[in-house]
Amino acid sequence: MSRAVQDGDAFAVLDPTWPQPFREVATEQVESAVSSGMVGCGDMVVFSSGSTGRPRGIVRTVESWQASLASLSDLTGITQADRVWLPGPLWSSLFLYGAFHAGAVGAQMIFCDDEPDESAGATVLHCVPSQLPGLLQRAEAGGLPRVRLVVVAGDHLATPLTKQCELAGWRVVEYYGAAELSFVAWRDGSEPFRDFPGVETELREGTLWARSPYLARGYLADAGLLADNVTGQVTSHATARASAPFRLDPQGWATVGDLARAVAGGFEVLGRGNAAVTTGGHTVVVEEVERLLRGLPGVDDAAVLGLPHSRLGQVLTAVVVGSAVDATLRAAVSVMPAPSRPRRWLHADALPLTSGGKLHRDALPGLVARLQQP
Repeated sequence: MSRAVQDGDAFAVLDPTWPQPFREVATEQVESAVSSGMVGCGDMVVFSSGSTGRPRGIVRTVESWQASLASLSDLTGITQADRVWLPGPLWSSLFLYGAFHAGAVGAQMIFCDDEPDESAGATVLHCVPSQLPGLLQRAEAGGLPRVRLVVVAGDHLATPLTKQCELAGWRVVEYYGAAELSFVAWRDGSEPFRDFPGVETELREGTLWARSPYLARGYLADAGLLADNVTGQVTSHATARASAPFRLDPQGWATVGDLARAVAGGFEVLGRGNAAVTTGGHTVVVEEVERLLRGLPGVDDAAVLGLPHSRLGQVLTAVVVGSAVDATLRAAVSVMPAPSRPRRWLHADALPLTSGGKLHRDALPGLVARLQQP
């Protein structure tokens, strides 16, 4: 990657854990885009995390990442004196950008497969929320004694988890963005999100839009096919593109369909609008329910999905990781509107995650089926 950036060559980053049919098709798509001139010098192709099962090739310029380097340095204070640990795969754009920034400021990098004594010297962590409980346990056992800062992104960070980090002496800088948008907003600790430097945001009927120099150019051209990340089945790219979340208007404003609402001092990100369940004629954004559950004592993680129901269409089902009992969970959601309260409760040792550490929503029905087996 570094040589390609220095030479101005185009490059692509693929996930080696994808099924073979998808890797082959993705490679063909990239090669076709390069040969047709859609992807050229100074461009890179990264792929979305696949949290909904269909990763997409996203074309952006290296310059669009370089433009945000100084701002992230100013917000975090990361310098060449730091040792930055990236405990995740570099084919995830979140960790890839963390390495890109660390290399730009001259910081030493520690990768997920390095020896434990190397990561023990880390002063900065780049991670997703699902990794924090394990990192905090390691710190409580005497590991990670030098960490001063954790940079978190990729999913909602529950306030109790933020507080645990702060009690450990870690400053928490969380940013919201997407592979298509790059940085959109940031916050320090539990403050509301506010615009990342260089970004303008606006709410349009509850959907968050952003305009900045950090936006991607778009998805790979619709030449070729796109394979399903879970089954390996190949579907038409036109079909996949029809459900693609990235939209760009003529004035340069873009969205990936995430919902948000204004609050004092900034805004709150509610989650992806397509992560919704219709039950009894009511539409519920499941990430709002998950956010409440993850903030409860005894809940390490939680996911909510809709399962078929003969009368309601779908019924909300919660899968919870942790020691919290059903009575406590039901009492907690009683403050929510009735359609937003899960009717079924299941307990699991862990939730399915993508290789980038995000909740793998398309794998949830399979987990539920296994949990319901006698």
